[in-house]
Amino acid sequence: MKLKNRRWIVVFFAGLLSLSVLSITGCQEEPEPEPEAKPVVLTIDTTDPQAFVRHIVGEYLVITDQLVSQYQHFKAAKDTQGFILYRNNHWTPTYIDSKRSYEKTLFNQKAYIYRQQLNGLFDLFFELQKLSILLKHSLLKEDWGLEEQAMSRIAKDRLLMMKYLKAEDVGKGVFRSSTDS
Repeated sequence: MKLKNRRWIVVFFAGLLSLSVLSITGCQEEPEPEPEAKPVVLTIDTTDPQAFVRHIVGEYLVITDQLVSQYQHFKAAKDTQGFILYRNNHWTPTYIDSKRSYEKTLFNQKAYIYRQQLNGLFDLFFELQKLSILLKHSLLKEDWGLEEQAMSRIAKDRLLMMKYLKAEDVGKGVFRSSTDS
């Protein structure tokens, strides 16, 4: 009789242990994966395409200002890794979000964009990531010729972007930047 009671006690405690483990692990809510941020799809208003032009040019000028000023800051501090970390962790994610948004706009309104000859805005914006890579490599390799090449291309592209603005837009404070002098 003792043997049967021991079996029941072992089975009872094993069952109790199993239930407690299941209740602990089964009741925990698994964190839901964060939904990927969907890029905002901008639409070019065909009655006022200049509003979109002002938006993309303004954003281009701001992000190139950020890139160039941080590059110069980290170069002066001789902190190559600091610039790489800034570029990889702060600048590039912001740029990629904007780029995805503009890619969707280009996809959705490609015919209108090409008819209005606005595709150059997109081309210049999409090339900016390559220029940021050139700046990174110029610091890594201490190649100041590469730096000059990237900086002159950024300056040239900024001027090309601003050519898309109408005359009344150019004087507005939104588009003035620290590198426009």
